[in-house]
Amino acid sequence: MLGLLVGAFGPAAASLLKAFTPLGTTMHPLSLYVLAAVVNILLVRFFYRQALERSARGVLMITFVALLLLIFIEKLSLA
Repeated sequence: MLGLLVGAFGPAAASLLKAFTPLGTTMHPLSLYVLAAVVNILLVRFFYRQALERSARGVLMITFVALLLLIFIEKLSLA
């Protein structure tokens, strides 16, 4: 449960920054989401090194779900 909450913070912050600040319009549209994914991957590494496997799995799962949502919401092409 902790991993899901910690992992959801990055993508949620990126979405809020993109929607409500000028930062979202001045940067590349996906750069905030890439930054959030990188932070989550670093968190996964930290949790695995601390032997918190369930938290690491939660962060990894929320990162994957956020990626799928980004693909559908932004209508990104995979090809």
